[in-house]
Amino acid sequence: MLGGVLAKYGHPYSLDDFETMNHRRYLCPVCGSSDRDRLYKLYIDNFLPPSGVRRVLEFAPAPALSAYLRGRDDLEHRTADLMMAGVDDVVDITDMRMYADGSFDFFICSHILEHVPDDARALSELYRILTPGGRGIIMTPVAPEGTFDEDPTVTDEGERWRRFAQGDHVRLYDRSTLCSRITKSGFELSALDAHTFGEDVFSRHGIASGSVLYVVRKPDVGAV
Repeated sequence: MLGGVLAKYGHPYSLDDFETMNHRRYLCPVCGSSDRDRLYKLYIDNFLPPSGVRRVLEFAPAPALSAYLRGRDDLEHRTADLMMAGVDDVVDITDMRMYADGSFDFFICSHILEHVPDDARALSELYRILTPGGRGIIMTPVAPEGTFDEDPTVTDEGERWRRFAQGDHVRLYDRSTLCSRITKSGFELSALDAHTFGEDVFSRHGIASGSVLYVVRKPDVGAV
């Protein structure tokens, strides 16, 4: 269905051209999780070993992933969004003054930045609210290299579909631009892929082999 909409508006890329998009096995028939939700859970299970109680902030919460996070005794889980109903905190990601510096140990910011007119401010706020040594997941749609495009002044829905692959997006990232903007905000960045998790693990969980998980870390206090 989404592929047909992209074609209708003349978007130059197909769903197969995007990172982390297994549209053939997108939703789990049992729990309803998306392929990227399953990827986030793999990371949390394998790379966030129990270490006291972590304070976790999930933006635009996904039901299946939120249920899993809430069920863990080692996580204090909060949800946040500007428009979504039922979240713990109604918050603008570019102005999160309701949270003190270093309020969270881990965050999930999935498919948010492509909606935000000023992604630099959003990244700055994410950096501020994360505790030193804390980590986060930052994901967006990522198109083939060299295709980055943005213009927050575009308001026509059809033109946004044509250029940014969705009617409420203001930019379309490629990998180098996404990584550059993340690291410019001060984060350390790791790009984890099938070599990290294993091709067989990706296949079992319905995650496309070319998927990439972008994990950030705020340097420890005093780190050079």
